[in-house]
This record gives sequence, C-alpha cells and structure tokens, in this order.
Amino acid sequence: MSRQLDDSNYSSANVVAVAGLNLALSFENASVERLEKRLSESIVPEVKQKILHHLDQTKKQQERLRERIRVLGTGMSPTTEKGRLPIPEPPHKLKMMIESSSSDNEREVWESLNDLIIERAEAIMYRGGIQALQLLRADKKTIKELEKCLKEEEVFGDWLEKNNPKIAKRLMITQIEEKKQGRKKKMRETVQEEKEEAVSAAAV
Repeated sequence: MSRQLDDSNYSSANVVAVAGLNLALSFENASVERLEKRLSESIVPEVKQKILHHLDQTKKQQERLRERIRVLGTGMSPTTEKGRLPIPEPPHKLKMMIESSSSDNEREVWESLNDLIIERAEAIMYRGGIQALQLLRADKKTIKELEKCLKEEEVFGDWLEKNNPKIAKRLMITQIEEKKQGRKKKMRETVQEEKEEAVSAAAV
C-alpha cells in the first residue's frame, strides 16, 4: 500500500513538473521568435552579438525542456505553443504615437529595456520552478537542467542591466548630434538658396 502511494505521489509530481516545463517551453518558444526579430532590427553591434549568443542558448534551452518532458514520461508532449512574453503594453494611442514618431535610436532604447524585463521575468520563472520541483522532490536531473537555464537568463539579464544605460546614452548623444548637423545643413542650404535668388534678381 505504501509503495502504491509513493508511486502515485511520484506520478502526480511528474505531471505537475511536466506542466511547469511546458509552461517554460512556451515562453522559450516565444523568446526565440522575439530574439530573431531583435537580431534583424537591432542597430547596435554589441547588442546584436549578445542577442545572437542568447538566441543559441535559448534554442538549447528549448531542447533541454523538451528532453525532460519526454523523459518524465507522463504522456504529455512538448508544447509548440508560444506564451505571451511580459512586455509592457502602453495604451493604444500612446503605442501608435511611439511607433510612428520614434527614431531608430529611440526604438532601440525601448526594445533593449523590454529585453531586460523579459530576461528578469524568465529568471523569476525558472527560480520559482526550481523551488517548486525541490518541494515536490522531483527528478534531480530536471532541476539541474532548469538551473542551467536560470544561469543563462541571469547572465544575459546582468549584461543588459549593466550596459543598457551606457548604450542608451550613446544612442541619444548620437541622435542629438545628427539633429544638430541636420539643422546646420538646412541653414547652409537656405543661405545658399537666398544667395542664388539674390543673384538672379540682380541679373534681371
């Protein structure tokens, strides 16, 4: 009777574990899609390099999660669905204004902040999942795999938190300088046009 109870508890723990792993996998599925989009749109070389590296890590995280889901053997398949990433959603009118009027530099600053929010949220998810599996006395191999995922999310998040302010400052300074140069160029063109008009009027 005791052995049957133990088996039942173990099976129940596996079902809960697999549900949690599939939840994590759904977020990583969404993360791969976002990272690929960020890779194609980012205008900062060092950010693109870090995103490319983390994209590779994220694909490996997907494989780890899929493998643990299969190994735990509850009959549940690894999900192919995409979870909703925790990106702040501004009011519709404000979102339209941001998207229509923001420069490439401003959009990069905005999206880098979203990158950091996602990484911190994923780290919290993995940390909570590890604690839950420890309480359930779940498979130790699964816990170790989640610990690897957690470490990768923390490292990328730490890099973003450290470097985002410096990159944002650089982008904004560049944008200000470009606007200044643009105004100077426009003033020179205006002066030149006025001179040409004056010459034409004198000739008449």
